[in-house]
Amino acid sequence: MLGRNFLDGHENGKKRSLLGRTDGMIAAFVPASLAQLALRLALAVPFWRSGMGKWDGFLELNDVALLLFTSEFQLHLPGGPYPFPAPAVTAFIVACAEVLLPIFLVLGLATRLAALGLLAMTIVIQFTIPDGWPIHLTWAAMALGVIAAGAGRLSLDHWLMTPVAPGK
Repeated sequence: MLGRNFLDGHENGKKRSLLGRTDGMIAAFVPASLAQLALRLALAVPFWRSGMGKWDGFLELNDVALLLFTSEFQLHLPGGPYPFPAPAVTAFIVACAEVLLPIFLVLGLATRLAALGLLAMTIVIQFTIPDGWPIHLTWAAMALGVIAAGAGRLSLDHWLMTPVAPGK
């Protein structure tokens, strides 16, 4: 869990006091909410940039996006590679998701759901471009971090889920 010292529950009191205090001081400089915001932003950027590069105008995919999904991208599964089903529809859905899900992440709105969507996309991207695993692993780690830790205090999710005291 974010914000918890790595030595919580350590049995050696001397090590706990020295290392625990040091760990606590470091943690005080980087609140969990800041780390959660950084994860959300870092995960949003590559998908946003990819999504924006697929459009020519409002709801109008560019020729390159269509070409990629119709003739370049293939799923590298056992017995394959296989072309994407309904490539024009797939390209449209992917391009929409690559723009909308990062917006949700940046705002911290439906954050875990948005991160889950980007994790699913990352898995499909890995099957499409198997040699890209180092960056895909990084995206997956960030998505899993956001899913596990949530949006944090610097988010609309936090603001919307915080109960308002009566009379305020």
